[in-house]
Amino acid sequence: MPFENGATADRTAQSGTLRLPRPRRVDEFVRVIPGVDLSQGSITFVVDGQLERHWHHEPRLITEALSKAVQPARWFPATRKLTLTVAATGHRTGVQRHFILSAF
Repeated sequence: MPFENGATADRTAQSGTLRLPRPRRVDEFVRVIPGVDLSQGSITFVVDGQLERHWHHEPRLITEALSKAVQPARWFPATRKLTLTVAATGHRTGVQRHFILSAF
């Protein structure tokens, strides 16, 4: 059934069945706004409408990078990598910092 903007409806969404997230390529990313819990080391953000919670052994490094971020955070689900681009002297577009997150 077409919508006014020309998109088609997803039959699985209409029938009420649970839609599993599609597998992503290694180079695909999602822009996220991470929330960091310093006491537990948990990193939380929303991907495709689902809340995801991960863990990092040094959450303070992530908060420091977030405070210096010059671009939105990027999440690479296939590799569980959170990439933050931070300001750096001599680098006009910033420097990327990568954090590999574990399952919580």
